[in-house]
This record gives sequence, structure tokens and C-alpha cells, in this order.
Amino acid sequence: MQTELISREAAVSRLRRALIDLGEPGRSMCQIAAERNILCGGFHRYTDEALRETYGAIAGAGADASREEVERKANEWQLARAEMEGTPLACDVQQRFYETCRGWDDFTNEALADFLLEIAGERVIVRGARALPVI
Repeated sequence: MQTELISREAAVSRLRRALIDLGEPGRSMCQIAAERNILCGGFHRYTDEALRETYGAIAGAGADASREEVERKANEWQLARAEMEGTPLACDVQQRFYETCRGWDDFTNEALADFLLEIAGERVIVRGARALPVI
């Protein structure tokens, strides 16, 4: 069986569709990635200190907030940003603005191919340079 060769944009588009299917109201992709240990790992990729540094001020979490509270506020912030920008996923917003991460730009072509296999069951080779998102 020959492995399909696809562009980076096609890989992101396919992942986006698969991830939207995993979505649930009130849960950002960062929260889902953390809970399912997929993609970057979402909020779980951060130590407590790094989570506070990354999200504390922008999500409005106080310095004495628990990790759970910071994650809850960060989740709400990611959902609000996606709605404000009219994008389906936090990864799309962050690729545009690099506020908390670099969105899709954080991933190599090889990582995107691995995610497609893991999440959508598609075995592909991804080629192409990182470019502005097509949403």
C-alpha cells in the first residue's frame, strides 16, 4: 500500500476536521488535547509555573489561583479567542497571533503526519513549508 503524499495545508485541514469532531461545547482544543494526551498535550504540557506565566494575566487568573482554576480560565479564554476570530480551533487562532503558542506552526510535517495517523487513522507523508493558515 502506497502512502499518500499531501501538502502541509491539506494535513492541517484534515486534522482540523477530525479535531472538530472530537470537540464538545465549552471545551477548547487545549483542554481536549490535555485530557486525551494528543497533539501538543494542551494545558498539561506546562508546569504549574509555566501555565501561570503563559495564561495567568491574559485569562484573568489571580496569582493565588489553583492550577485547576488557571486551566478553567485559560480554557474560557481560548474559546472566547476562537469565537472572536471566527476560527474553529485554538490552534488556528494561535497560528495567527502566537499569544500562548504558535498553533499549527509548532508542529513539523512529521508531527502532523503522526497526528493524522493517531487521530484520524490516515497514513500520510506531509510536505511543504509552514505558511499562513487557510481557514
